[in-house]
Amino acid sequence: MKLRECADVTQGVFTNRVETSNLSEDSVQMQLVTLKEFNHLLGIDYRISQEKDRSIYVNKEKIKQEVLTDPESLVLHTLTQKFVWFPPQYQGLLLTNNFMKINFFEKVDVHFMEWLFNEHPSIQKQIALFTEGSIISSLKLSNVKEIELKLPNIEKQVVLGKIAQLKKRKTALLKEKNRLEQLLLHYEMVESIEQLGGH
Repeated sequence: MKLRECADVTQGVFTNRVETSNLSEDSVQMQLVTLKEFNHLLGIDYRISQEKDRSIYVNKEKIKQEVLTDPESLVLHTLTQKFVWFPPQYQGLLLTNNFMKINFFEKVDVHFMEWLFNEHPSIQKQIALFTEGSIISSLKLSNVKEIELKLPNIEKQVVLGKIAQLKKRKTALLKEKNRLEQLLLHYEMVESIEQLGGH
């Protein structure tokens, strides 16, 4: 089946079209999804530490649920072609035009779906074909809707989804272990040099 047969895919907003002044009585302040959160949830280190303030004032009438993060959906970053599940504590962030929201109307396990989009060879191949030939490899909305999926039954999805989550957690823990070992080694070396200097 094609993705459009089991989900609605919506492109994020162009901020210049929805941004308004904070003086306007219809305006609300909203936090934007940034690559910092996106990469963190994906388990990738984000190198740029100077993240500018990512909130804007928008006319609340113009903002629909389809462009806000929620725990039932996935978010695709069109430039990295990665899909991420946003847990409840990240709910209600505004998606900009570099992102798409995949909102499933069929019963699926979102953790399994995240794994499927990011890791399955047949989907990776389709994404590679869709982005071929363009100077900036960005995915188009029309192409994303056409991604072909083969879905196991929901029980199997739940089991595979749990395995995918554990795999992600294991990777994060190994990364943290590595970081702490490096830190320990660094301190031990500094310490031993200082002791040598003291004699």
